[in-house]
Amino acid sequence: MSGWKRTGFAFAFLLLVLYFSAITVASAVSAVVVSDVKGLSDYVPRSHSFTHGDTLKVYVEMQDVNHDGFVFVDFAFIMEDQKGHVVAMDTMKVERRDYHVGEVYVVYTKEIPDWWLYGKYELGIYAYDRVDDAKVRAAEQKIEGNRSVPEELIEREEFELGDVEDVTKSILDSRKERTSIIFFVHSEEIIEKLKTQEIIRPPKPEEVKRPIFTVTGVSVDKFKVKPGETVSISVTVKNEGIEGTEKVTLLINNEKEAEESVTLGFMESKTLIFHLTKDTPGTYKVTIPGTDIVRLFFVEESQSQGEEEEGIANSMSTLLASKVSEAVASPGGSGLPIHVFGFGIGIAFIAILAIVITLLRFHFYGS
Repeated sequence: MSGWKRTGFAFAFLLLVLYFSAITVASAVSAVVVSDVKGLSDYVPRSHSFTHGDTLKVYVEMQDVNHDGFVFVDFAFIMEDQKGHVVAMDTMKVERRDYHVGEVYVVYTKEIPDWWLYGKYELGIYAYDRVDDAKVRAAEQKIEGNRSVPEELIEREEFELGDVEDVTKSILDSRKERTSIIFFVHSEEIIEKLKTQEIIRPPKPEEVKRPIFTVTGVSVDKFKVKPGETVSISVTVKNEGIEGTEKVTLLINNEKEAEESVTLGFMESKTLIFHLTKDTPGTYKVTIPGTDIVRLFFVEESQSQGEEEEGIANSMSTLLASKVSEAVASPGGSGLPIHVFGFGIGIAFIAILAIVITLLRFHFYGS
């Protein structure tokens, strides 16, 4: 392979990897259904059962978003019913200057209309940290160069450079976090029965005489790996009883892989990270005893460089076809509809993939 062809292939592949890492990497944005919010991390949880005319209220928090005094976070909310239909879409924004708090929160509210069906609903929550650290550093360097001028000019220069929108980046380039909330819409009769049976009211510590540990989430950081490559598995555990210690066991293909003890107080949660490697190609099933959560990852056969590059090309060709279909499909799925932030994002996405595929075809079928 000639040098310029290899460079073009590498650039195209890197462009695609960076694009998807910017829009698909998820981490720890948190959300809680609440009845009242007094401030940051200060709220009153409530049940997830509602009826027509009630107001859903969700506390949403995103951490590590203060970039040397600049904070700019976009939130998007997409509501789906039990049939997969999108019934509501909303956006919120936090924009400020301060050096004190590294987290932001918003309180999302939605009145339950009469036409919503009874049953299960999912609120998908997307958070985008849009501050560009490079632009922040450039602004700070400009201020640093003006330290010899009088203080009143420094203050004026800082004010001119201090607008948050001057240091932001696009949605596509932003750090994205996603979570979801499940809640239920019932008839008034069902709600009254739930209240009578005290199912809605969360338990108090003194009412629960033992620890009650539940696994609330399991995630695998890689879907496909090479033999010997490290896989990280995150397991989030919550205690709804009195303070206590329990062991969390990780099974791979129904055999114990790892075990760790965790101590939690009432309503506390913690995420455990297990790192492991597998040398034998094949499918590996991840489970936690006592739950029905199942995750999979695959160890691939070792490939030669040519086979690996051809596999990448085929995968991206398939990806292009699927994304084009998604761009014209109705927004009924669980992902973020492309029109939430404008149809132009979808066009740009398709254009980038088209460039990548063109370069790959030239590489494989050219002279």
